[in-house]
Amino acid sequence: MRIALTNPYCWPQVRRGSERLLHDLSHYLTRRGHAVTIISSAPGPRTVERDGDVRRILVEQRALLPWRNRWLTPFHRFGLQVRREVLDGGFDAVHCLNYHDAFGALLARRHRGGMRVVFQMAGIALRRVFRTIPHDAMMFRHVIGQADAVLTVSGFAQATLRAQFGRDSQLLPSPTDIGPYLAMPKPLPGGALQLLFVGDANEARKGAVLLARAFALLRRHHADMRLDYSGHADRGVMAAIRAAVPPADQDAITFHDVGAVADLPGLYARASVFVNPAVWEAQGMVLVEALASGTPVVGCNHAGIPDIISDPAIGRMFEPGAIVGHAATDHVALAGALAEAAELAGRPETAARCRAHAVRFGWARLGPAYESAITGLPLAACTPTPAGGQDAMADAAAGGP
Repeated sequence: MRIALTNPYCWPQVRRGSERLLHDLSHYLTRRGHAVTIISSAPGPRTVERDGDVRRILVEQRALLPWRNRWLTPFHRFGLQVRREVLDGGFDAVHCLNYHDAFGALLARRHRGGMRVVFQMAGIALRRVFRTIPHDAMMFRHVIGQADAVLTVSGFAQATLRAQFGRDSQLLPSPTDIGPYLAMPKPLPGGALQLLFVGDANEARKGAVLLARAFALLRRHHADMRLDYSGHADRGVMAAIRAAVPPADQDAITFHDVGAVADLPGLYARASVFVNPAVWEAQGMVLVEALASGTPVVGCNHAGIPDIISDPAIGRMFEPGAIVGHAATDHVALAGALAEAAELAGRPETAARCRAHAVRFGWARLGPAYESAITGLPLAACTPTPAGGQDAMADAAAGGP
């Protein structure tokens, strides 16, 4: 089939869950024999390029108006750009990761019947988000009402869409390319405890400062414990993180900035415990990457995190406390979860259990369901013959099938 995948931004220019899904899904579908085109945007004039067997159309990234506002943003223009590209492309199916481009695809379908349009919500739908932008509320309701399928990535996102907008959806977690993480050797337990945070520390809801406060409590009992941050962190955030710990502990914190994607498997594998203290996470793919590296995880018992940390053998959750400024506040509860996860990290069987758990979120398990949802074909027709790969690697890591 001729399939278009759309999202306003693309990998690796932007490194978030939806952009990574856009990239990985395009290559999965081409391996399954489909002709795949990504429609996204970038600064500069429209360009067409190749990413292996995937065709990428990058339209001009610009707002409809010359000044910044919430009413007519680059997303709205992108929706109109998608309409034009879809009309010209002759696609059989369009899979959209944003409601603006899904609205554009549905506009195109008015002039070209028979095209399947699938909308995947990479986030969590809340009515209050649309209060000041009523035309966006209209667009969103049109999309969830007219799309052939609506996908949500976690039980929380699914339940919220049903409760706030009355729309049922198909629960389909965002798959993770776990191969590079499964292949990375995991050091044996022992030595200094190393905590790792991967994400945008500038985003308050991610809980970077909360983690520093919990780290300060743990350092009282684990004087050799270290804390690494990988991701965006401006000077003000780094200063707030350092200020959250005593001066004697500040040298135990390292900021790695964003770094290269290829560095992530090694960073995860060297960590004793991976921490994602965020609230309002639609899913939390970084947790899966850490688990695939054999590293136990800690996350907040909120939104999509419980879908991943569903087994006490691979990690712990903490209660957020009051959510203030869109962030969790209970650093004592987080410190307790970290202490329990550190004990897990010392068990020789933990790495294999983490890796086996991560396979549930890999492409070998979830890819056929995506192909079925996008194409409208029965799942049986989209399930490839097993040939080892990620499932076999995890089974071997866990000590057998």
